[in-house]
Amino acid sequence: MVSTAPDNQLQCTECGKSNPPESKFCGKCGRPLTSAGPGPGDIIADRYRVVAPIGQGAMGTVYRAEHVQISKVMAIKLLHRELQQNPENVARFHREAESASRLNHPNTVHVFDFGRTKSGSLYLVMEYVDGDDLAKVLVKDGPMPFGRVAYLCAQVAGSVEAAHAAGIVHRDLKPENIVISEGRDGETAKVLDFGLAKLFEGTVEAQVTSSGTIVGTPYYMSPEQIQGQELDGRSDVYAIGAIMYECVVGKPPFEAPNPVGVLSKHLSEEPLRPSARSPLSVPAEADEIILRCLEKDPGRRYQTAEEVRQALIAYLATVGSGDWRLSGVGQAPFGSGERRLEGPDSIFETKRKLWWLILLFLLVGGGVAAWQLATRGPSEREPNHTAKDATRLPEDTEMEAHLGQRVSEDSGDVDLFEIEHIGTQRRAADIEVSSIPNMDVVVELLRPGQEEAIVMADSRRLGQGERLPNVPIEPGKYLIRVRERSVKGELPTENVSDEYYVRWRLLDDEGHFEREPNDSLELAEPLELGAERRGWIGWRGDVDTYCLSEDAEGVVAQVSALAEVDLVLRVADQRTDRSGKYDAKGAGRGETSKTWRNVEAGKLCVEVSADARDERGRVAQPDETYGVRFITAPGR
Repeated sequence: MVSTAPDNQLQCTECGKSNPPESKFCGKCGRPLTSAGPGPGDIIADRYRVVAPIGQGAMGTVYRAEHVQISKVMAIKLLHRELQQNPENVARFHREAESASRLNHPNTVHVFDFGRTKSGSLYLVMEYVDGDDLAKVLVKDGPMPFGRVAYLCAQVAGSVEAAHAAGIVHRDLKPENIVISEGRDGETAKVLDFGLAKLFEGTVEAQVTSSGTIVGTPYYMSPEQIQGQELDGRSDVYAIGAIMYECVVGKPPFEAPNPVGVLSKHLSEEPLRPSARSPLSVPAEADEIILRCLEKDPGRRYQTAEEVRQALIAYLATVGSGDWRLSGVGQAPFGSGERRLEGPDSIFETKRKLWWLILLFLLVGGGVAAWQLATRGPSEREPNHTAKDATRLPEDTEMEAHLGQRVSEDSGDVDLFEIEHIGTQRRAADIEVSSIPNMDVVVELLRPGQEEAIVMADSRRLGQGERLPNVPIEPGKYLIRVRERSVKGELPTENVSDEYYVRWRLLDDEGHFEREPNDSLELAEPLELGAERRGWIGWRGDVDTYCLSEDAEGVVAQVSALAEVDLVLRVADQRTDRSGKYDAKGAGRGETSKTWRNVEAGKLCVEVSADARDERGRVAQPDETYGVRFITAPGR
């Protein structure tokens, strides 16, 4: 233990006297008082056991900790003492921490809990990410190829855009606030400290400390932030540009002997092109994207972080993503271990471009026929519009097909593919069909011998693919049916020239994703306090149900935003037969419940669904996941 003083006292390390927590000097011997911070084994807020310190920054010290009841590993940040002396700072901390806790983007470090200890220390409990911050990665790896930078910073931009949509401007984006972890799908970037930089609001002069450091980190501060102007999301866009610049070049865009000199250059000097300073070969697109972010006039920058993300994705798509796959950056709410296939439109389009280039080369050399025989992938076998003629489709195989000649004036072409789950237990499957330019495609899953679909995907529009992201299937055979969405009175479309691709695979049983079917209280999934479960509203009528697995005195249920879907959060306490519906925020927004008190394990349950009555939203969103969790009510 670090101290034998009472929890609300500071013990002098010189004479041992206990002093009030606001004391700066010992009342007995006069020595300056310092708080050594918690040590391994210490308990914070009665429920977080400290394991080891992780690091220290401008705002506080971060420790690795675990929940004493559920043994979940977390990170806990104790804010520096000087921030806690001003009551306005404490009130602002609670406001900003509450806002940050509502952010639920896979590239954002999630905030689970916050509060004040008995000794008066403000704390923030966050997701623990096993990795190094970007600053350490830069020290270790040096300047990065722009492909890697684009891949990581597209994820950062997705996180920042989600925060902007929730009304939060970061204000202190820097490499130290971006954690890079290694996973099965490559590198994942996660942004932390949303909203907390606002604790340091004030003039730039006031933010320059006696040691010469500046809150807001001068290397990445926008001109309007330096001038003390009102900030919007474009200030974070500037910071993203400065971070990309440093990643590519190995040095920030402006350097000077002191912080004030750096600030002055942000206001008055134009940055050199990254390609002129980097030891690596830097593409022209990198210069264009980075320098546009670094425009001194906010009106000349990308106007949103989403525009930055799209520009980076467009670059990756044109050059081919190489080792930095698009699966983590193709959709804003993704990028953190999500079980999904790469976006069909991007992957299939890239393959088509590559095939045409190879074809052109072989035409010149006269080897077209040989190339076609050697490289052509599997194709459907027509006719395959009946179950007995269905084309067999092996797992994780990309098959080419056409919705070509219509069967009659009333019926378009239909393609049936036979799939088989060879195993002993129910598994979840991911089924994906790419786009056809002039068709509104529908994909359905059927059991052999039945005409009615088990589930249908029809959430996208003309010229877009469809996906069933998390369908439970038992061992045995099933049929995938692909057809055009029929419109009464209109002639079915024919398209014999544009192919589409169909693919399916079984998903691994990962604990942080929902397990279908979970559409009723009887099938509800248990969810620990503070833990997050990712889920899909994968098709029309999809409902997901979760129940808190432990007793709690005060609990709030939360579901994060899902793009274009008006999510409905229903909470039911089976012990008291009370329930509540939360649907106040509309499409693309999350929902938060009231506080539910004296909760019994397994009795407080939530149901997540889409409000099909909201004509502005979609009834399903197969490309993105929401997050759902129970958290301790603020103030408890």
